[in-house]
Amino acid sequence: MPTYKIRGIDVDFPYEAYDSQLVYMDKVMQSLQEECNALLESPTGTGKTLCLLCATLAWRKSLGSFRTGFTMKNTSDKPGGKMEISSSQSGASDFPTIVYASRTHSQIRQVIQELKRTSYRPKMTVLGSREQLCIHDEVKSLRGKTQTNACRLVCRRRIKLPKRRCNHFHKVLDYLSKNPNLGEEPVDIEDLVNIGRASGPCPYYLSKELYKVVDIIFAPYNYLIDRGYRDSLQLSWSNSVLIFDEAHNLEGICADAASFDLPSWLLTACISEAQNCVDLLIERRNKSNDKSQNPDDFAILRALLLKLEKRIAEVHIESKELGFTKPGPYMFELLADLNITHKTASKLKSIIAEASTLIEENNQEKSTGTICRLDTIKDILDIVFRDGRTSHAKYYRVHVKEVDAWSANGSKGKASRTLSWWCFNPGIALEEFAKSGVRSVILTSGTLSPLDSFAEELKLHFPVRLENPHVIGPNQIWAGVVPVGPSGRTFNSSYRTRDTPEYRQELGNAIVNLARIVPDGLLVFFPSYYLLEQCIGCWKSLSNESSTSIWERICKHKKPVIEPRESSLFASSIKDYLTKLNDTTESGAVFFAVCRGKVSEGLDFADHAGRAVVITGLPFATSTDPKVRLKREYLDQQSRAQGESFKVLTGDEWYNQQASRAVNQAVGRVIRHRHDYGAIIFCDERFTQPHRQSQVSKWIQPHIKCYSRFGEVVFTLTRFFRDGGTRGPTKLSLLEAENGGNLGEMPSSEHPVDKLHMEKLLSPLTTPVAPNCILKASSSLDTKKGCTSFMKGILPANRSSLSSDHGMIVGCHSSRDTHETVLHKRITVLSQEHDGFDLTDQPGEKSKNRLIAPCFTKKRRFIAGEYDLTQHLGNSNEQSSSSALQSSQGDIDLQCKDNVTSQSRNLEIVGQKDNLPAESTPTADGTQGLAFLAQVREKLSAAEYIDFVGYMKALKTKTLKISEVLLSISRLFSGPERLPLLKRFKDYIPAKYHSLYEQYVEGKVN
Repeated sequence: MPTYKIRGIDVDFPYEAYDSQLVYMDKVMQSLQEECNALLESPTGTGKTLCLLCATLAWRKSLGSFRTGFTMKNTSDKPGGKMEISSSQSGASDFPTIVYASRTHSQIRQVIQELKRTSYRPKMTVLGSREQLCIHDEVKSLRGKTQTNACRLVCRRRIKLPKRRCNHFHKVLDYLSKNPNLGEEPVDIEDLVNIGRASGPCPYYLSKELYKVVDIIFAPYNYLIDRGYRDSLQLSWSNSVLIFDEAHNLEGICADAASFDLPSWLLTACISEAQNCVDLLIERRNKSNDKSQNPDDFAILRALLLKLEKRIAEVHIESKELGFTKPGPYMFELLADLNITHKTASKLKSIIAEASTLIEENNQEKSTGTICRLDTIKDILDIVFRDGRTSHAKYYRVHVKEVDAWSANGSKGKASRTLSWWCFNPGIALEEFAKSGVRSVILTSGTLSPLDSFAEELKLHFPVRLENPHVIGPNQIWAGVVPVGPSGRTFNSSYRTRDTPEYRQELGNAIVNLARIVPDGLLVFFPSYYLLEQCIGCWKSLSNESSTSIWERICKHKKPVIEPRESSLFASSIKDYLTKLNDTTESGAVFFAVCRGKVSEGLDFADHAGRAVVITGLPFATSTDPKVRLKREYLDQQSRAQGESFKVLTGDEWYNQQASRAVNQAVGRVIRHRHDYGAIIFCDERFTQPHRQSQVSKWIQPHIKCYSRFGEVVFTLTRFFRDGGTRGPTKLSLLEAENGGNLGEMPSSEHPVDKLHMEKLLSPLTTPVAPNCILKASSSLDTKKGCTSFMKGILPANRSSLSSDHGMIVGCHSSRDTHETVLHKRITVLSQEHDGFDLTDQPGEKSKNRLIAPCFTKKRRFIAGEYDLTQHLGNSNEQSSSSALQSSQGDIDLQCKDNVTSQSRNLEIVGQKDNLPAESTPTADGTQGLAFLAQVREKLSAAEYIDFVGYMKALKTKTLKISEVLLSISRLFSGPERLPLLKRFKDYIPAKYHSLYEQYVEGKVN
């Protein structure tokens, strides 16, 4: 195992470290040695977690040996008193405790797997929720506060129903005394649960006892952010090290933890529970003369809640959109009117605690799992009356909003109101750590940019900062801004254009093309569920006179999966995506998802699971949402108060950066390790703006290119994926994905992706191969940027099969490389199917006669061949002809040593009469058509010629109105030197449109 000396400390690393990994570990070490905070961004796939663990544990080990074992001691002088565990090493308590927090249990599971890869074996434990760890037969099926209350009840020594007592709880200390070495090898939640099931101790309380004598604790965020959880941890925070992994959402989590919402239905439920407590105690008194509790306390609680309900209902709301808003301190005035102050709040909280216990005992007796809503009121009082002070209220806003309630039969019911107290200073949740003497706070993630605003929001000083590059090479990423679609319409998902059918159809047509080009898995992210649902609804409906919808054309290339709104359906959608992705009879799957949704958070779409991600717009929060509006106002007020001398984040800056962070998080789903590769496609013209690109993750910025034509995107993207198989293995042993937070048991490609495609390509072919035939393209390629001669030979990288009509493989040999080309047996032609980009991709309109160069060749060669525009040029008399058209780009040589085929060296491209649609037949004189095309090519620039190609295809497939096409072409042919083209083009238009075209021509001539 390599050892690196970083800032004077030897760090054992399980693999040869990349430069970026050494830089990352150096920053971690700097933060720990200098006792300061660090903000570290490193893309997913750079070994961030492994570096963080190795550097931190190496530093900790340099202070002294890791802890081993522990002792049991009696905390009271009496025999048989309460036993507790304590460290068996003198002075061990002086060493700092490391607390490693991540967002979810699955992410913690991944971190512990990384710990197992290292040589370090600190004494450790993992903290989890009862939902994850409980093994009690009845309690484990409950959730939330109900489960917590039920657990506390069954763990009591004196319980009314002894058979429900939790025996697991009472076995914890006995198990620990017999197993003092527990935690010296990495254990995760599953290990603790297995110990509990095998030996009997409660896994939840096992971890709660063990954390007192460990070097490192792994826990979810809420154990550190939530005051109640944090206070329950009897840790000495002084000199401790706090690490927040996947910290990109920390700002929102902190703000939410310090805020509350109290809807009217919840307040009504609390009032009902207070009344139930009164009734229960009266019933007990009547039955057993039990006077241990006073029902008057609960009656007072009920009266206070009724008065609060009335006060909220009396608030005057002028506008439902704006609601009722007051400064934060108004909350104290509101509660003071109810006689709820700092002095009375503690008494009220104790009454609520008694009520919760009473309700839980009643639930146990009746075997019901009803949730206790009163606990919410206790949480609210904890937030409002924190620390016995009122100074924190300046960071808050009081808001009351009203929404119409609807009854079950659809009639309008009584309006519902929600009382909110929103915190707009996320740093309030972290300030406790600074006060308690925490040594270092390290925040890290793959998407923290922009760092300045992130640090400013959290109100912490971060002297150590890093924005690390990726460990991939430039040939492993394609990043581009696509401002326009196939027909030239602008992509902009703002409210001004997103609801127009033109925008949705253009976006749909673009995704049809991308689904054809991108191999395997494709992720498409929308700014909101609304836009996702509206676009898909539009794509499923038939457009114009087309018989095939956009949705059907997408499905022809990739099987779709849509991210559900309901969290309960998310797991099944992931399973569905994996099933479709791994179906060898299909050419991949496309996942339509939402920025800030579950798909964009923490899932690992490595290798073939995510070869490209499409961002369809900027996911701005709803500007009229009261919380968003008040946050912006709050920041603007703070900015004005500070003046120009001190830079403070403004409301607009925050609003924009929140959207950018959501984009960065979604983009981070692809390119997950050193040997992975993928494309990042921004389909919105706003990404061309420099300030937008500056907010994209720094490792992506150098690779971003802006494309003015959709054809350029098709060409470069196809070439990028065509070269994918030459990039080396698709799996990196260093960062192999574990089950935890990854996309299930997703097998990665064992071979280069192109080989997998070839296996699909060759599967339907049964005709023997001619082993010694040579195919040579004799014409030179036009290498001008955007030239359509490139388009002809480009094939979709995800082409899964060929026509089954007697295919034949001809092996092709040259001095430098080996090619294999699939030829159609009936006739040899240049492909009319992949001549550029797909506007409609209509079935039945494609020529079955095609020459396809498969994508697994070692050295890519694009077969020359001009897009055969003459197939779109019908003469004015709408006559058809079967005359041969010669390739406008050059000849294709086919040399066959054994005379396998008798074609001459100069092949003709034959258009059979029965294979051409009536409206796309060539002119009576094919030579005239070719001559006209030669003139067009000569007079137009390469970019204009691409536009001309698009218009002609649109004319054929009717994806645009005939008037739009004719107007566009007349504009293209404007100018004195192009006047002959303008007039001659009339010969190739159906007679019924001559008068319309003449109007455009007269306008241009005049």
